[in-house]
Amino acid sequence: MLFRPLFATVLIGVNYDSTTCRVKVVKKRGGHIVEETDKEFKILDGNLSAEVIKFIKRLKSHYAYSYVAILSKNTEQVLVPGTKKNQFGAFNVNEKEYKFVKLPSAFAFILKDDITHYQDLFKKAKGLDFLFSPFVLLFFKAKTFVGDHPKLFVLQEKENLAAMIITRKAILYGSFLPMSAGEQVTSVHDLLPSSLASDDVLVATTAQSSSTAQGLDDLNTELGGLEDELEDYENFDFDSLTGDSGDHISGSSGDGDSEDSNMNNLHDLGRSTTIINLLQAAIKDFYHNSLYESDFIEEIVFFDCYGISSQAVDNIRSNLMIDFSLVKLDLLKELTNIIQIELDS
Repeated sequence: MLFRPLFATVLIGVNYDSTTCRVKVVKKRGGHIVEETDKEFKILDGNLSAEVIKFIKRLKSHYAYSYVAILSKNTEQVLVPGTKKNQFGAFNVNEKEYKFVKLPSAFAFILKDDITHYQDLFKKAKGLDFLFSPFVLLFFKAKTFVGDHPKLFVLQEKENLAAMIITRKAILYGSFLPMSAGEQVTSVHDLLPSSLASDDVLVATTAQSSSTAQGLDDLNTELGGLEDELEDYENFDFDSLTGDSGDHISGSSGDGDSEDSNMNNLHDLGRSTTIINLLQAAIKDFYHNSLYESDFIEEIVFFDCYGISSQAVDNIRSNLMIDFSLVKLDLLKELTNIIQIELDS
């Protein structure tokens, strides 16, 4: 520990969807950021490419204090408001199949099978260190916006939304909502797989998953550990990592910018309609489901990690008729911030 401040800490945030994987690397020394690197890779057949794994493995091999984190995207995540474990049954949450993270006034659940999936995904990259629930990230970002009355906080990614209703004193509601452009949704119940659908519960509930490998019961959000024998190579050059990837994507502009703009506007309009449907379903669930202590929602705070046009925002605002605030968010930057919070705790 005497020499720990002399070594660099490297925080690696990973986020991917059906087409693209983005990786952010933050190098810190003495508590200060000394270098940041952003990389983008193609997704091959829905899986992380060998180039992504190679990139992360190379970092973890050069830095003893390196940590990889990702947000879970499993649709069967559950948020249970309250502080008592006897409430889990009302949400059909089976503790044998889930791990939970305790928030100040709620529990965020992730399937153990989901943890195993992400562990396996990064096994060849020297392991995954943290798997975070999007509810955790959303909670940390909402803390500076909360008030005495309920506000609906929304985290928008490309293919899903996470929604939480929070006051200064409590977390009242949470749901994880997959995006399906153009799909008409009338209730959160419509979003559930058939194996999870229940007439009594309108939130994502337990899956019929099997037992996982021994040792998962000891996990919370931290997955895996460091290899003590790794050395911190002080002369490691981040620039050498940015020029040798065949899967690296670089942006370009062409002559069809006007046509592309029109198509993007149409896409945004369709996407905003889907967002309206999803948020209306969540609000209806909060107001009418007896599992929640509902109250009037005074504002929607929309954390945008994907990119949304002003026309789409206007469409959402006019249809939901609730005060609407838009906050641009760098998801990977926030993810590396949460790694540091976890390391400091």
